[in-house]
Amino acid sequence: MAASVYRLPDEPLPSGLSRYAVDPLWPMLTLMLAGNGFGLAWFAFNGFALGSPTRGRELALLALNLAGAIALLWLLGALSQAGWLPRQYMEYALLSVITLKLATGYALYMMQQRCFELWEYYGGMARNGLPLLILATLFARRLFDLQWPALLRMVLE
Repeated sequence: MAASVYRLPDEPLPSGLSRYAVDPLWPMLTLMLAGNGFGLAWFAFNGFALGSPTRGRELALLALNLAGAIALLWLLGALSQAGWLPRQYMEYALLSVITLKLATGYALYMMQQRCFELWEYYGGMARNGLPLLILATLFARRLFDLQWPALLRMVLE
């Protein structure tokens, strides 16, 4: 008789990267302070490190964040060029891009937080993400000061 293994649907899967897992608060703060690119990259890595069972949905949210920002920027540019969006309202319209980035970042945080709590309950030891947050925040502005294509810069900032 084969032994069946019972698994919780939210149970983290073992990962060789688990020693690098951090509380999802740190990638969320990095997204807010150092930029969308750094935060999303850290969320993706942390999902793999935690062995998150919702990793597919997390990666889909990450793709939605990037594709949505590109689509919104393209739409706002097209509306501005067509004259439907006056220049004085463009700064307010660009808040929709920031809102999309923060909302998807918060959704990623909420997904990983559930998995992180289970992972930590069963003995996982989280790393402190503060040093990496400080480094990313200090060097992000210098990195974005380089000559990047404007659309890529606006999506990753």
